Amino acid sequence: MIKARHLLFFVVFIIVSCSKRSSQDQEIRQDYSYQIFNKAKQETDINKKLDLLALAAKKIQSEKDTLLFEIIDYQIYYHNIQKAHDSSLYYANLMINNAQKLKDTASLAKAYYRKGRIFLYLDKHEQVLRNMYKSQSLFKKLGDSSNIGRRLVELANAQDRLGDFTGSHSNATEALKFLPHTDSTFKATAHSIIAITSSKLTDYNASIKENSEALKYITTRRDSLIIINNIAINYKRIGDYKKSNELLSPAIKRTEKSSKIHHLLADNFYYNQFLDSGKNVARDLEKIAKMREDLDDIEGLINSYYHLSSIYQETNPGISKKFAEKYLATARKFGNPTAELEALKLLIILEEGERRSKYASAYFKINDSINLARTKIKNVFAKIKYDEEQKLKEIDQLQAESVKQQLESEKLKNQTIILSLGGMLILVSGGFGFYYLRQRHKREKILEAHRTETRISKKIHDELANDVYNVMSGIQDIAPNDTMDKLENIYKRTRNISRENSSIPMGVNYLPHLVSTLSSSISENTRLILRGEETINWNDISPEKKIILYRVLQEMMINMNKHSQASLVAIIFSEEKNLLKIQYSDNGIGVSNENLRSGNGIQNMENRIFSIKGKLNFETEQDKGLKILVQIPI
Repeated sequence: MIKARHLLFFVVFIIVSCSKRSSQDQEIRQDYSYQIFNKAKQETDINKKLDLLALAAKKIQSEKDTLLFEIIDYQIYYHNIQKAHDSSLYYANLMINNAQKLKDTASLAKAYYRKGRIFLYLDKHEQVLRNMYKSQSLFKKLGDSSNIGRRLVELANAQDRLGDFTGSHSNATEALKFLPHTDSTFKATAHSIIAITSSKLTDYNASIKENSEALKYITTRRDSLIIINNIAINYKRIGDYKKSNELLSPAIKRTEKSSKIHHLLADNFYYNQFLDSGKNVARDLEKIAKMREDLDDIEGLINSYYHLSSIYQETNPGISKKFAEKYLATARKFGNPTAELEALKLLIILEEGERRSKYASAYFKINDSINLARTKIKNVFAKIKYDEEQKLKEIDQLQAESVKQQLESEKLKNQTIILSLGGMLILVSGGFGFYYLRQRHKREKILEAHRTETRISKKIHDELANDVYNVMSGIQDIAPNDTMDKLENIYKRTRNISRENSSIPMGVNYLPHLVSTLSSSISENTRLILRGEETINWNDISPEKKIILYRVLQEMMINMNKHSQASLVAIIFSEEKNLLKIQYSDNGIGVSNENLRSGNGIQNMENRIFSIKGKLNFETEQDKGLKILVQIPI
């Protein structure tokens, strides 16, 4: 039945294969464009590298060659390094066009991602948003979980920069569903974005929780210190200044005093002390501001000027106003409209008359502008999302129509194919049926031969051997000795014939019975070595093969006793690549190749083994023993 199943599988495989193009094994490329591409990868000079990449692309023979996408990808990357973003955009658009033409979704998703990154370098975050959304939509179509998550993180980043905090929070949260646990960088970034947007949406406890999650994935000291600072700021915002400083104090000790991160942590630490107890920390904060000015740390100076203006607001409004003006100028220089609003709020409180009105007017103008921009970007994202969904629907409709047309145009062709396959199936099924019946007939012949041998054996034992024994018993007192010896010899031969053809157990007793038969076949002057018989899974071997093997080994032992004069016989069993192997060897007198097949014993063994598709090989030489290799498929 195992053979039959294999044949049926083979038939089905052939039929299915008829309807598909056969795939060719990819060989290692050695064409000119590939060689130039490899040379480009090894080149260290970027200009020379780009020249080689252009040459490799030029030598590509077909636009369907996947190597072309890889070359373009390298061109985008190295033009970005050179900050030649116009060139990067050209190659990104080229990749998009080629991918669309070839309907290569994976390359198209990657191309939109590359284009989004270029716009990130150019600070065009609306375009980042547009291209990252397209990229993640295509990766969703491909089911590429990791890339879906990564593109959603970059999408959320762009939304945060554009002021769409709710949308950013939503996409960063969705990203966590797709990112694998091992992607520590993007997992940390996703939690950080959720923390930042939660804080901007005044959910400070959620921000603390998400920052703590981000901290689990952070791998550098600097990044971990920034996250700790963000957690501390959120504790400050909910009024828990002591908890905030409990985090900042040990973090400060882990930093270099001249570093920006040290100034960031220390500035917040001293400002917490002022908020908590009103402690005079002006000198400490001014010292930090001076160091930040020396380092041209504009972002850090925004915080310094805000803190200094705040602590002087009640005690020295003049100094407070001076720092508020610096705060406003630095926020405008850095392009931070949120900080600009905070600075204007301070100046509205500190100024009087016409200047206060001027600051108030500027405040409302900027505030309206920010709100308008945030509303606009939400609408832009909604439009991008709607357009992409509509595009996908159109694509699905076109594909559905195309499939319908193909089905209609190929209906007749399919009917012909089905009829042909049906005829082939009938033909093959007939062949299979014939093969199966033939194999079953062979098995039945083997089993019937075994039953005949067993029946004859029993008849010889029960009738002939017993009759000879009874005759011997009746005449033992009157018959001459030589007559009795001859009768005894006849009796022994009949008993031996009976044993040689007795029934063979097929179950768990098969191996013990086989070993017992082989051991009892050896004379007292001969030593038998058996190896590997316990390693064979005898349950997997069919009954007819067990019978053949048993009889062949039995025939070997008979021939050995008759002719070999061996003092040592070894039989080794092994299983290899669906073959059962039996290696027989003895140290007897051997036989010449001419005389090997002169008797019936060898011919009987060969006939039996060939009947089950096995092989039998002999290796012998006069006076050098005999070796036999039996191989049976299992």
